Amino acid sequence: MTKATPLLAIEALEQSFGGVMALAGVSFQTHENLIHAVIGPNGAGKTTLFNVLCGFYQPTAGSLRFNSQELRGLPPHRIAALGIARTFQNLQLFFNMTVLENVMVGCHLRARVGLLAAALRLPKVRREERQLREWSSEALELCELADHAEQ
Repeated sequence: MTKATPLLAIEALEQSFGGVMALAGVSFQTHENLIHAVIGPNGAGKTTLFNVLCGFYQPTAGSLRFNSQELRGLPPHRIAALGIARTFQNLQLFFNMTVLENVMVGCHLRARVGLLAAALRLPKVRREERQLREWSSEALELCELADHAEQ
């Protein structure tokens, strides 16, 4: 991917439900290391856009490319493995866990060790947990929440 190539490119995206057009000709691009927001009133199609992007809905028309790879037709778990995921509007935290531990739960797609290795607490599990903790700490720093990691 070159600097000019967008990280995410959505072109002429459409999504309809029966006779209702939820997304009509949505097009935009984002580039690496930038943060964007999707804003709009209730019913504007924000959730539908994210559901299409994550593969929960297949678009009626248009294209979605991430790192130049077409996402249309990919199942949600394959899209999530590429690094595209969403939270739901009824977000639930684990109240008996710290902020850092809650963020670590979100790294489950990056985990490579199996259930048996985790149950036995093999050395590779501890190494991976250290890596997940590091990634989660970096995410908290990016969001300026590092001071709350142990709360």
